[in-house]
Amino acid sequence: MATTSLPRTSNRSAVIAALLSGADMDRQRLIADTGLSRATVFRIVDDLMAESLALEGFRMLREGPGRQSTTVSFNHRSALVCGVDLGGTNCRVVVADALGRAVIRSRDTTPRDATADELAGWVAGKVTDLVSLHGDGVPLHTVTIGLPGVVTGDGRSVVASHNLGQIKGTGFIEKVSDLLGVETAVGNDSNLALRGELQYGSLPDRETAVLLAMGTGLGSAVSIDGQVLLGRTGLLGEFGRLPLPGREERLRDLLSGADLVAYARRQGVHVPTARALFADPEAYAPVLAEVHGALAHLVTVVALAYEPGTVVLTGGFSESFDTARLTAISDQVADTVGVRSVVRRSDLGDSAGLLGSMATSLGRLYESLGVSAGDAASVAVDRDLIVRRLAECPTAPTAPTTPTAGPGGPGTTHEDDKAPHTRHDEQMAEG
Repeated sequence: MATTSLPRTSNRSAVIAALLSGADMDRQRLIADTGLSRATVFRIVDDLMAESLALEGFRMLREGPGRQSTTVSFNHRSALVCGVDLGGTNCRVVVADALGRAVIRSRDTTPRDATADELAGWVAGKVTDLVSLHGDGVPLHTVTIGLPGVVTGDGRSVVASHNLGQIKGTGFIEKVSDLLGVETAVGNDSNLALRGELQYGSLPDRETAVLLAMGTGLGSAVSIDGQVLLGRTGLLGEFGRLPLPGREERLRDLLSGADLVAYARRQGVHVPTARALFADPEAYAPVLAEVHGALAHLVTVVALAYEPGTVVLTGGFSESFDTARLTAISDQVADTVGVRSVVRRSDLGDSAGLLGSMATSLGRLYESLGVSAGDAASVAVDRDLIVRRLAECPTAPTAPTTPTAGPGGPGTTHEDDKAPHTRHDEQMAEG
């Protein structure tokens, strides 16, 4: 069946998706890429320009008779999107243009003692400040927030949060959504980190993969055929709750920074941070042997549950495991249960969750423009460019952590710069 017989909405979707690569292209290339008729492409491009979604570019010289052509590109300034990675230790925010290219980002210590309403006001204030100060007047369309807790599949309620207990229930989500005043999506931070890996990392799109988020807490996520699985209650993959075989301790007690130090101290091993344990493997060999055993057990569980081709580790705590150790665990699991899963650290590091939140916001923006899920999946994204722009974009000065009831209130100005530090440092320090 000819493509030109598709409904007008499908035709529009195909043209926008072709432009979302960010490249300048002439109408002839759009005709070739979409398979639509010349008249259809010209009409849709004219409509997109009238809506300020497309821009006329430079003139292309052509030999022979016929109309000279100008390039067309998607208007990256048509909207802004925002991704938020709210952790138990710190909160990172990125504001990006409509093509996912970072404009400004921030990193601040999370006010863990704030109430749910205060924390919602603080987060909303961060986003509002970044957009108003650095968005150059471009409207904000969608915000996606990754939370360190169990989030129901519909994104409306937090079932539990080990490190930010005040966000449990619906209050925090409702308050922050109301204060932001734009479409706001909320999800589990591990699920969003896996989406970031799928969208901008090197995970094969059609391979089953598991992500283990190991930082202040322990989380996990799984994708099959490029789709992140979401359970109705949000408890899917919450393996950190599992008790270790024959013991009272749970997996998260040995595989997250904060809980590991607490466990070590109960065993009479007093160290200030989890990093200190790994820095002196001879002195702390017994505790580290338990940690390595716990990780092997966790990988065994996910290997039997999903048979993943890859188990990718992210979060500051994961940096403590070298490649040799992860290879040994992969071999051990294959020998024990017969499932070969490559265990490795993340390509994106601690940016995975932030990129996943941003990607979710972009998806909602494109859906609002009429781009179908199938066309959105076909967009030729320059992954290296997106990751590089995030790394290179300016970071807003660190603001005080005094909570505020809403954006623009006390505590939202950027007065006290702190010495630069990485999320890895923060997570391991808390551990």
